Amino acid sequence: MMSDAITLTIFGGERCQTGRAVLEGAARSIERKRCRQVEATASPALLTYPARPIQGGRLELAPPKRGLWFAEPKFNGWRALVHTPSGTLWNRHGGRLTIAACFRDAVEQLRDLADDGLIWADCEALERRHHIARGTLILLDAIPSDPMFTPSYAERRQFLESLRVPLEPFSSGLHAGDEPPLLLTTSRMVCAQDEVLAFYQSLRQSNRQLGAEFFEGVVMKKADAAYPVQLRSPLEECRAMMKHRFIT
Repeated sequence: MMSDAITLTIFGGERCQTGRAVLEGAARSIERKRCRQVEATASPALLTYPARPIQGGRLELAPPKRGLWFAEPKFNGWRALVHTPSGTLWNRHGGRLTIAACFRDAVEQLRDLADDGLIWADCEALERRHHIARGTLILLDAIPSDPMFTPSYAERRQFLESLRVPLEPFSSGLHAGDEPPLLLTTSRMVCAQDEVLAFYQSLRQSNRQLGAEFFEGVVMKKADAAYPVQLRSPLEECRAMMKHRFIT
């Protein structure tokens, strides 16, 4: 029976034994990194415009939504679509993000997630609109690069949580000043209108605690909806997503 043990000669003429599976795993890791380096040197084409939620008006007056939905904070920042292997950033209109250099540390962390399957990331870029967490990217969604693969929002959220990106603390009114450059947005499954309203009001309270207009409202996402991949228009709205802004 053939043994899986392999003897290697290392520096100084010493020998060591390792397993075939270990070597094969290392070879696969090296190949993945090589592919990433090749992709990084290429100039990728834009996959899609960032999903644009429809305007839902005042949440207090909005009718209850049918089906299962999730609620996320609407951040006061710049929308950024990121191709993680190359570190390329686009704005919501499909042009290159002019302030991309402000997010180098966050982009480097996103590059590391390419090996885990996150190739296109929908993010919010925090810079210039307030004093909190400048240079931070908030990870909002994962966009499948294969048009035949259309996971639901609930499935995409589960994938994002598996990446173990730290959860943003700001929706709890917390800001230590030393947050990582890449954070995952809060997302809450809501089954009733009063749950959405409570979350909405808590974000207004967080703005007061943070001393900034950090949040602009909430964004609702239908649990069973696919990400709307399209290059028809940056103004095209997605009916499976709805934003409710604060009304002062």
